[in-house]
Amino acid sequence: MQRMYKRDIAKFQAGTRSLLMAALEKNIRVYKFIKNERIFILKKNNKTVWLRGPRLSISNPVSLWIIKDKHLTKEALKILKIPTPDGYTARTLDEAIAIAKKIKFPLVIKPRRHEGGEGVFLNVDSLPKLEEFFKKSLSYGRDVILEKEVYGKYYRVTMAGNKVAGILETSGLFLPGDGTRDITQLIHNYNKTALPVYKVTQKTKDILAFQGFTLKSVPKKKVSVQFSFSGSEGGVWIDRTEEICKENALQLSKLTKYLDLKIAGIDIIAKDISQPIVSKHSPGYVLEINGAPEFLFHLNPSAGKPRDIGKAIISTLF
Repeated sequence: MQRMYKRDIAKFQAGTRSLLMAALEKNIRVYKFIKNERIFILKKNNKTVWLRGPRLSISNPVSLWIIKDKHLTKEALKILKIPTPDGYTARTLDEAIAIAKKIKFPLVIKPRRHEGGEGVFLNVDSLPKLEEFFKKSLSYGRDVILEKEVYGKYYRVTMAGNKVAGILETSGLFLPGDGTRDITQLIHNYNKTALPVYKVTQKTKDILAFQGFTLKSVPKKKVSVQFSFSGSEGGVWIDRTEEICKENALQLSKLTKYLDLKIAGIDIIAKDISQPIVSKHSPGYVLEINGAPEFLFHLNPSAGKPRDIGKAIISTLF
């Protein structure tokens, strides 16, 4: 086990560096536990916290188990009277069709327990699409969630110590078609100037599929093609931390207190984060909760004020 100092921490990526530098500034001793792994032990007085990136040893393991399951997450949100899209679990196509008839199209289909946005299909608006995308989503696990599609701006709210530490509005990567190049060529052209470059994955193919495209498709001129859901894959992140209204901040604080989550990332779709999400005039919905949220994009958003989430997390821990 190696004790770490400022000179040692400078080589780490921005998120890890933010956490560890904040710890040293509060006279917290930092130790690297395993040589080639980002596993650290923080010690001050009689308190010890382990961390690996945003994963913390103080996180409630029962709550972490709940929020990894999208169905149980919905149940918890309903109990706490926090808006979430109407949705249900299906293991068979017959069950999925019954749910579709109950909550009506358009739908979102996504794996119940899989993370990272893989196997997620939006704008499922017909039985043929339901059959196609249900099977694809089911390939990522034993069952899937079908939920009513809701619309608005997509926000990632990072909570630390039951308080809002940072809010980012994010949108994915969209490229316009030109009527001559196929999608593979559009990506190649985009990557000539993009930093970082966009990488084609199975998730890319899934996102293209619900739009009716493949990598060989040639989109018509000015037709906008979506390639990702968020700024983490080529889109943008805009800081909206100071825009959240008091009512929404209280709702999210209540949520993290009840689930005993010291650190959490909460994904919200809302008309406007500055308006109460419980209002019929400005509806909003909590989609998912992450117990080990990646906060790198708060440090360097596409627009708006950078937020040093590492300091907020360390202040919560010690």
